Amino acid sequence: MMHSLIQLSIVVLLLPLLSFVLLIFLNRRLPRSGDFLAVGILGATFAVSAWIFWEVVVVSYDPSFKLSWSFNWIDFGDVPGVGPLQIKMGIMIDNLTAVMLAMVSLISFLVHVYSTGYMAGDKYYGRYFAYLGIFTFSMLGIVLSDNLFSIYIFWELVGLSSYLLIGFFFEKQSAADAQKKAFLTNRVGDIGMWLGILILYSQFHTFGYEEIYQHIKAGDFRMSQAWLTAAGVLLFMGCVGKSAQFPLHVWLPDAMEGPTPVSALIHAATMVAAGVYFVARIFVILTVDALHVIAFIGAVTAFMAATIAITQHDIKRVLAYSTVSQLGYMVLGLGVGAYSAALFHLLTHAFFKACLFLGSGAIIHAMHHEQDMRWMGGLWKKMPWTFATFTLATLALAGLPLTSGFMSKDAILAGALGFAEVEGGGIYYLIPVLGFFSALLTAFYMGRQIWLVFFGKSRAHLKPADEHHGHDSHGHHEAHEVPWAMRMPLVILAALSVFAVFSPDPLDGAKGWFMHLVQTPGTVVAADMSHTGVNVHHEAGAVIEKGIHKEVTAHHVPETEHGEEHGKHYGPVYDDPRQAAIAHAAHENHDLAIMYSSIVVALGIGLALVVYAFGFISPEKTAQRIRPLYLYSFNKWYWDEIYDATVIKGSLFLSKLFAWFDTNIVDGIVNGVGALVRRFGTSTGRFDNYAVDGLVNFTAFFVQSSGAAMKKLQTGKVQTYLVMVLVAVTGYVVYYFVQLMS
Repeated sequence: MMHSLIQLSIVVLLLPLLSFVLLIFLNRRLPRSGDFLAVGILGATFAVSAWIFWEVVVVSYDPSFKLSWSFNWIDFGDVPGVGPLQIKMGIMIDNLTAVMLAMVSLISFLVHVYSTGYMAGDKYYGRYFAYLGIFTFSMLGIVLSDNLFSIYIFWELVGLSSYLLIGFFFEKQSAADAQKKAFLTNRVGDIGMWLGILILYSQFHTFGYEEIYQHIKAGDFRMSQAWLTAAGVLLFMGCVGKSAQFPLHVWLPDAMEGPTPVSALIHAATMVAAGVYFVARIFVILTVDALHVIAFIGAVTAFMAATIAITQHDIKRVLAYSTVSQLGYMVLGLGVGAYSAALFHLLTHAFFKACLFLGSGAIIHAMHHEQDMRWMGGLWKKMPWTFATFTLATLALAGLPLTSGFMSKDAILAGALGFAEVEGGGIYYLIPVLGFFSALLTAFYMGRQIWLVFFGKSRAHLKPADEHHGHDSHGHHEAHEVPWAMRMPLVILAALSVFAVFSPDPLDGAKGWFMHLVQTPGTVVAADMSHTGVNVHHEAGAVIEKGIHKEVTAHHVPETEHGEEHGKHYGPVYDDPRQAAIAHAAHENHDLAIMYSSIVVALGIGLALVVYAFGFISPEKTAQRIRPLYLYSFNKWYWDEIYDATVIKGSLFLSKLFAWFDTNIVDGIVNGVGALVRRFGTSTGRFDNYAVDGLVNFTAFFVQSSGAAMKKLQTGKVQTYLVMVLVAVTGYVVYYFVQLMS
């Protein structure tokens, strides 16, 4: 089974890449632009992923299951001053990997099926499915990677894929701006992530997760603990970018400019999930200080995004800020040590958020591309399937009992309460307070959305004429249920939003299979695999197969309380004895978290009913009374304006300043030196022309003139020479007598 799982995982990885290659080159030559090929390949991808999930999660059902395979990708040999330098590539499969493979491939498959209806008729139909393939391939690569270098490669491919899909409608300026905004914002986080990877590599000379874990466990870190904290925070910057955490959250709501099925894929299973998954993979190297930073970032993000969502009108923008808020919950959970709960919420959120985005796409499709909830209403009769699935997913997002979101979110909030209690309260209680308040706001803005979209009467006729933009203002009257190609994914995702899929106990997700199998990483020891036919050593099992060096190891973690093995702690976070206390306090606060959560959810839904269903409170009048707060929320805390006034205009100012400095100072110096040299050259040229050349020319003239004069004397006649001699003698005699007489 070990070899077959590795081989199947490689098949899972390569199938979406095959879809991309075939469709990017051949889509115009294939019937229906090759959509059937893309859907079929992703269906096969999900089928193989489901088989891996079955073997790992259902058949094995072992919390300690781990399987890895690697090979030398690049070997630089013995580098002077560095030593042996190799870069390995490989695959790691554990319970979390198996779950993520199944989740990503299922949602991607459903998005493919849904897109055959939603994107029908688009002139770039085939290219769209090709981009979906490379996007899925990139995310699956992140899930399967066993080292930091490999995950960074796929990390950047995810960034490229999102750039292509967010700006798919590139003729629209808003889409082109959104894709650039997403790409550049993520580069900021990725730079920090790369610096963190380099810090770890400079210490351990390896990119592999397991090797780094073992080095840190052994205390083999030559730099100070502060450097390890810095490395963890820098690595977390990658999550801040990809998973849209404060302060790099601004790109995700604008990413809705891409096709709605792409929004479902980005917000549920691929890009934003990558950041949380990455933090889970590096969890054991994070210091307590790094986790505190992560916890506060997550809490602030969850609260901030929820306050923004309550005033947005665009149906997709509300869901986008909801995603930012829920990602904040996941990051908060990891920060407070609620590892399993955070990843559980990653899984449950993927299903109900994908359902919500695809449901919003069905509504937009039925409303002739209308996205403003103010002009909707009364759709539940015309779109009963969409209404039922959207409502069920909404209840899961709000965290209502009997839904999956209730179990995962409450587990995070219980962890936050336990964390604040053990840390001594004070400012640490801000984390659960923000978490519970965000839960109240979530219930409110989702209740608001349900009412505005599905209940009451149609408000399409109230839309101002200058806002039609060519769309049919009477689209509501023609609205009808979407075809089964778009309806079937909604039904499946809604079914996956109920508690029974994850736990037989609707009030305690810890009794379900996920929380049992995906536990906080502990000490890893090698096990004997001789029964598999693979000869594996206890430290690094090496196998030569078909001329390729491979490493195949199976690891098992002894089940002990709080993830400890016989008193030994794994990783810096476990060196803090409070971690066990936090886990215990979270368990003790579970019932309290359920009570608080149920109260705030009821308050949120009740407030939405009071305002929008019964009309006891006028939202318009309330907005006028608290206009500064309303505008603060509606304008997204003015983060775009702040960044525009500081980062963007600051960058433009610096670029202009540098341009002025280059033009006037650098070029001025260069041009001044050039002018000086030119003038010196001119002076030198004149001196050369008039002095040097003048002297030379005068000498030549003198010689020439003298020669000409002498030429006349040299006649060749004897008589002339005799006369000259006579004259000379006569002159001498005269001179002699003159001297004698004087």
